[in-house]
Amino acid sequence: MENSVVERQLQAYNDKNIDLFMSCYSEDVKIYDFPDTLTMEGQAAMRARYEKLFETFPNMFATVDKRIIHGKYVIDHEQIIGRLEGAILEAVAMYEIKDDMIIKVWFLRN
Repeated sequence: MENSVVERQLQAYNDKNIDLFMSCYSEDVKIYDFPDTLTMEGQAAMRARYEKLFETFPNMFATVDKRIIHGKYVIDHEQIIGRLEGAILEAVAMYEIKDDMIIKVWFLRN
């Protein structure tokens, strides 16, 4: 099932387990701000950003209130707490999956 790797990365994100989190992504993963602004490429860049994020916001926690699975794509509507005092951040993430690895992510932000 395509969403299993997405669910594993969400759990690792919430647990701040950088190694498990990164194991869900391909070596040459590409992260975009929708539709086509490349913001990160490769595991080294992604690991550096998320290690800092996990360290800076130890109480950060994401939940998914809506998930759409369409072939090799998983689209999540996420709510994140613990980054801005008392605020809930919302984002839409679209993951492209290949061989049970996330190879691309697009973020739609407010």
